[in-house]
Amino acid sequence: MDRMTEDFDNTAEAIRRLQELQSVRLSVGVPWLNNHLNMIAMVQEYGKTIVPVNRQWLALPTPNSGDKRPADFQNLFFMLGKTADQAYLAMPDANSGFKIMFILRKSVVIPPRPFLRYSFNHHLGRWTELGADLAFKCMVGQIEPKDVYSVLGEAMVKDIKQTITDFSTPSNAPLTAKNKGFNDPLIDSGELRDSITWITERI
Repeated sequence: MDRMTEDFDNTAEAIRRLQELQSVRLSVGVPWLNNHLNMIAMVQEYGKTIVPVNRQWLALPTPNSGDKRPADFQNLFFMLGKTADQAYLAMPDANSGFKIMFILRKSVVIPPRPFLRYSFNHHLGRWTELGADLAFKCMVGQIEPKDVYSVLGEAMVKDIKQTITDFSTPSNAPLTAKNKGFNDPLIDSGELRDSITWITERI
């Protein structure tokens, strides 16, 4: 086979590989079918004001309540706070007279913590360079099309997980930090961070 024919054959294969890459979309984030984690991610990304539904107050647990709800206690009593939108559920205590079990509020504001947008804004340039390098290697036959998306997807997942780990502002509310035992606004059990993954879809 002469050199001209060989170059032509390589060009045809490169075009085929490029077309295969262009027929697939890479998506990175929280698993689409996990409604609970999607709700958490959306609330963290954009923030939310939570108000009670079918009741007057939101009950925020204190460390005294553990993982129980107000309905789990038999001897709670209601205490008004200093303002009309503050109150407490307490129970008798032999030492102090009472101990606060739940803080009652009319609403709770969760501020935005845009870990996805932050990741894309800070890493898009590097992801683009990596994608271009991988695409070139694919076109010249050094790697397969599926390898482009696995390498790029894993890199993006790693960066987003690191963003979640490092995110510090705005911090947790004092009560939230006290209940968790640490102040890490995007991590409680680590479920959100650990769920970040990548998938490919035909387009």
